[in-house]
Amino acid sequence: MRRLETIFVIIGLIFYGWLIHSLGARSVYTHLRMVGWGLGVTIALESVARIANTLGWWAVIEKPPPALSFSKLFAARIAGEAIDYTTPSAQLGGQLVMALMVRRELPIAAGLATVVIATFAEAIGQIGFICGALLLSARLAASFRQLFWPVAGGLAITVGLAGALFYIQKKRPFFHLWKAAAKLDLPALATIEVGNASQEADKILGDFYGGHNLRLALSALCYLVAWSLGPLEIYLLLGFLGQKPTVEVALLTEALGLLIERATFMIPAKLVSQEGGKALILGMLGYPAGIGFAVGLLRRIKELVWVLLGLSALGIYRMSEARGAGPVADQRPVADQRMVTERALRNPTENIKGFGYE
Repeated sequence: MRRLETIFVIIGLIFYGWLIHSLGARSVYTHLRMVGWGLGVTIALESVARIANTLGWWAVIEKPPPALSFSKLFAARIAGEAIDYTTPSAQLGGQLVMALMVRRELPIAAGLATVVIATFAEAIGQIGFICGALLLSARLAASFRQLFWPVAGGLAITVGLAGALFYIQKKRPFFHLWKAAAKLDLPALATIEVGNASQEADKILGDFYGGHNLRLALSALCYLVAWSLGPLEIYLLLGFLGQKPTVEVALLTEALGLLIERATFMIPAKLVSQEGGKALILGMLGYPAGIGFAVGLLRRIKELVWVLLGLSALGIYRMSEARGAGPVADQRPVADQRMVTERALRNPTENIKGFGYE
């Protein structure tokens, strides 16, 4: 698996270098200079999306403990997103980190369960946004009939993955992961305490889907708002680059870009989908390919700023763990919890493999 991931990264880097060579480094630099302070606007706009994402997680937590502040939840969320951005873990590494970072305020079972539920709500929000964006830009999209099957296929994959996630949540996933840990001889995870926590997490999942549809809808709405800020960012960037943007162009570019990202999720840091995807889509819509590349590169710079913030939040958390400050919300021995937490935070992807996801 690691060898395959390395191959994907190498392919992505080669493609990235080829794009820069084809467009010309000087042209790319000129476009970046044109935006100037506008980059700060997109970074600030992203903070609104991150807040909406955190609210989506908050909405699925039943009776949040008083000690669980929004700022702690926000820090855990951006740290998890930073892990997802830098590792091809299909969001599993980020989810684990999010749950571990709030385990002093929220029992680990509740943390894992709510993170998984929030991921499903985020998928619903994304599907809702893509469908809405494609409908609102249908007149423009109709002129590109060659895109119909790729778009339909990408949307089918997105819906299928969301459906699979929902199905898995109904099948006691945490208990089965705990059993897999026992078979793989992982003593730090295959303990009675962890087994009890896994069963409690499965119970939380069952109870939530049994009678909390309104909270699920509220969470999905928060994520829909976050996804909807993407077209606004593209609209602003095109304007900063001296182009004449339209709402339809911004909507279609973002929707198609998300479908490309879904198809290339195994390549970390969006090495193919970000700059290359935007250059392809905006080129087909009549804009210079260099403009599309610049839009993708500017979004990458913005994302890297937030990755650094997320990794900083993770680093601060690890330092606080090293000091051993504060009680832990679950009942396992502190030494065991620290062992599991440190292993997971040092290498989330390896920890996921230990849970039997491969």
